[in-house]
Amino acid sequence: MNKDLNLLKPYPFEKLATLKQDIQAPAQLPHIALSIGEPKHQPPVCVLDTLQQSLAEISVYPSTKGLVKLRQSISAWLIQRFKLKTINPETSILPVNGTREGLFSFTQAMVDRGKNEPLVLMPNPFYQIYEGAAFLAGARPCYLPCREENNFIPDFSEISSETWKKCQLLFLCSPGNPTGSVYKIKQLQEIIALADKYDFVIVSDECYSEIYLNEDEAPPGLLQACAETGRDDFKNCIF
Repeated sequence: MNKDLNLLKPYPFEKLATLKQDIQAPAQLPHIALSIGEPKHQPPVCVLDTLQQSLAEISVYPSTKGLVKLRQSISAWLIQRFKLKTINPETSILPVNGTREGLFSFTQAMVDRGKNEPLVLMPNPFYQIYEGAAFLAGARPCYLPCREENNFIPDFSEISSETWKKCQLLFLCSPGNPTGSVYKIKQLQEIIALADKYDFVIVSDECYSEIYLNEDEAPPGLLQACAETGRDDFKNCIF
């Protein structure tokens, strides 16, 4: 058995359930579930109709890469949303069932536990899969505090060269959870420059990128920051 399993910690919702198990909620107040993020509203009729019309396809195993038309649609959306010149749907896009699956699997594939003290850097607070994926990949999580004085974004100038040299992956989350803080293009480009210098991979978790109030101020993304430097290979940049 993988001994690193012993390093895993209880999931936040398990801790929350323990904390509130002896608390009696006021009967006159409606319950607001601040728990696992799952849909609570009726899905659009067009989505249900499409699912119903596609039921015959569930008898066939999908390919790992997903449908070509799906990857092409994702590519077209990324180009439109993040102002990219191009992105190859054959080599740069891989559909997953959810962010947790993708983040975990990618970490297992990329971390080289044979190197001296591999580090995975992550914002704190963080999505717990960052930490769990790091542990099971044989790396040590390095927590970067998100303080109010820095708009709840890690201060990367505080990180030593020795830490960067051991860093194999850096997790970003923009817009951030739970703060909602958004990285600016310049900040992302500075991080890309660090990845080039110290040869680590940036994993940008942008699952909240489409939650914003002003259509003229959509949160920028890592691929967009990379493209604006004139690079379309997106080296060291995972979205």
